[in-house]
Amino acid sequence: MKAALALFLWMLLVAPAICSAQDLELRSRAVGLLEKAEALSLTPNPPNVERVDTFRVFDASAAAREGSFSRVVIQGVGRREETTFGAYHVINVWRGSVLVTTRPNALAPPEVATVMHVTPINLPRFDQSDVIRAITDKSVGGRAVHCIEFDTIVGQSREANELCVDGSNGTLVSEKLGQDVIENSDFFPFAGSLVPGKITYAIFGSAPKLEITQTMTVLEEAAANVLEAPPDATTLHLCTTFRRAIGQSVPQPKEGRGGRDYDVVIRGIIGTDGKIQGAVVQSSPREDLNAEALSLIAQWVFSPSLCNGRPNQTEASFVLHFQGR
Repeated sequence: MKAALALFLWMLLVAPAICSAQDLELRSRAVGLLEKAEALSLTPNPPNVERVDTFRVFDASAAAREGSFSRVVIQGVGRREETTFGAYHVINVWRGSVLVTTRPNALAPPEVATVMHVTPINLPRFDQSDVIRAITDKSVGGRAVHCIEFDTIVGQSREANELCVDGSNGTLVSEKLGQDVIENSDFFPFAGSLVPGKITYAIFGSAPKLEITQTMTVLEEAAANVLEAPPDATTLHLCTTFRRAIGQSVPQPKEGRGGRDYDVVIRGIIGTDGKIQGAVVQSSPREDLNAEALSLIAQWVFSPSLCNGRPNQTEASFVLHFQGR
């Protein structure tokens, strides 16, 4: 309770000071640019659609690897998704509150999770932790863009970020959020929106790690069997009541001796015993911290989530804070 109260008081005392230090007209303009980009990227009346993403993953120590993701949506009925990347292959079919899947509780590889995060387009929003510093005019790939420069401030952490929108049509063309850099290009019209045909993802200061080609097609007539259950699949039902997993013991890394602060993001499945299974590193600014992060996450213990009153496995992301390292 004391920790929660301290956080609440910090929000009351510090957040207004952050907001008042800003140029409100500048913030209003930044919010307007981002809202326009969002409106351009959302389909007002979604039709039946087939979306296909093909992607390439780049690793300096190995040849490029390829994968694919497809989604067919029949409005008001359901959707079918299929993902293939190396040995990972899963088909999911949703109909109302029922999911039929070929790999229940399978943890997607980090590369696939990133594809899901940045497609069909990543649309961030400002909140009270974001302080707008400037809006500057630049040129990206020969096109004029308006770039919103802002800091995200959480406690003692300050992150310099940037969002750039096309000066001509207002679409979101680049995002620098923490160490993540996303670039959207080759926009095409689809059902009243503009969709990026190409998306690249990189870690700031490094070569691209992921390149995605994206297409969308209106389905005038969907095949009758598109939402049929795949063979040997498992049927899961939506929880009518749900309680999230609650951390009981979540030790963080020991504080360093005055270096920088880093966050390592881990993904895994919280099992019915409250322990984390199949943990993988989703993102890390320093690979030498990964082994320590995985060793610590193996010690974390939760009260498992409850689905209809029964313990349930849940996929989740976890952040380990390395201070002064």
